[in-house]
Amino acid sequence: MHEHMKRIKFVEVDSEFLKKEIYRLRYDVYVSEFGFEKKEDHPAGLERDIYDSHAVELAAIEQINAESQKIIGTIRLILHSEHGFPIENAVPVDLTEARPPIDRIAEISRLTISREYRRRQGDGLFGVESYLKASEGGMLPDREEPQNAKVRIQPYLILGLFKELYQVSKKLGITHWYMITEKKLWYALKRFDLIFRQIGEPVHYHGLRIPYLGIVEEIEQHLMKKHMDFYQDFLVGLDKRFWPAELR
Repeated sequence: MHEHMKRIKFVEVDSEFLKKEIYRLRYDVYVSEFGFEKKEDHPAGLERDIYDSHAVELAAIEQINAESQKIIGTIRLILHSEHGFPIENAVPVDLTEARPPIDRIAEISRLTISREYRRRQGDGLFGVESYLKASEGGMLPDREEPQNAKVRIQPYLILGLFKELYQVSKKLGITHWYMITEKKLWYALKRFDLIFRQIGEPVHYHGLRIPYLGIVEEIEQHLMKKHMDFYQDFLVGLDKRFWPAELR
């Protein structure tokens, strides 16, 4: 791990001050940098919406020195409310199996990585291009073996945020994740055996986006079979009563 990565921690955010810093980072990326949202809709320089009142906010925080820190990445887990889920308001979703209880579903949303951590030429919204093959929308030659790419570089911030997301979901009893995102992020997660199913047609929503469903138990079983060393890191710090039964 690069030395400066040791200064980064991943946390669930509950203070209003840090939540404002999250909204400020989202404004910088989603409004100022990429123009996905209109500036006039966020006059205070904070990108937020009706779903934030019903979401768990997670952050990657870098400790600059003994006195200061800054949020360099964030993701949120939207819980069910009277507003429904953003994905269901954006595109028809097709759940081929029985729909789980509504309070067991949450939506992964607003993954945001600071521009400082997307410095490579060609990096997009999530900065995943540098470890994806060209056919996946990335920069690596298609002939390169995926394992070589895994060894060379990992999306440390994204994986750290997803670890925190997983642990929060287990504690809340969330069993299914909605997610609507670009195909490149799906490829990046798939590379690390975080498997999501497509559940609808692509739609223009902050660019071309595809609706996905992640079944937590299915992802756990896949990781235990294919990538146990990686999955064990996801379990670090999680009370054993939330672990899969076969590992307790």
